[in-house]
Amino acid sequence: MSRKVRYEIDYDKTIETIVWLAHQKPNIDIYHVAKVLFYADKMHINRYARPITADVYIKVEYGPLPSGTRDLITKNDWLSPDHLCSVSDALEINNEKYKNIAAKREPDLNYFSKTDIECLTEALDKYGNLSFDELYKLSHAEKCYYETDINAPIDYLLMVDDDNPNKDEIIAHMEEISQYVQV
Repeated sequence: MSRKVRYEIDYDKTIETIVWLAHQKPNIDIYHVAKVLFYADKMHINRYARPITADVYIKVEYGPLPSGTRDLITKNDWLSPDHLCSVSDALEINNEKYKNIAAKREPDLNYFSKTDIECLTEALDKYGNLSFDELYKLSHAEKCYYETDINAPIDYLLMVDDDNPNKDEIIAHMEEISQYVQV
């Protein structure tokens, strides 16, 4: 691979994605949000050659972490006041040990393509009820995780499955498109 592929996060779409997840699974915790988003993005990349929210995943001790999603849920004060207000209006975040999240409103589905919802639904169904330990073990076995240095951004190209019959075409498309939106 010639270079790393990264995108610029769409914070508004990410907020709607969290709202969608919290609406589908009330009181979902931050860890499950992170892992469901990771697997939804991975599925979407392998099928449609683009991520859903374009969040930057970081390799941390507990697996791939969508950093912008974490910043929204934890209401990081460096975010824009508009995004912080949007999060407060859309989500109820219980700041207990696991940061459980409930939707205060319906998600705005205009932010999503049919394929976004397809992959989010599939990832939530497959990973949303797994235990912390099961998600930990699965996410640590991902190539993109173990081939990335700790606390470093994960290269989206590493999320393309080696056995994907369209791997070369997906990578070429991602490299071409990401140069226009890369951070």
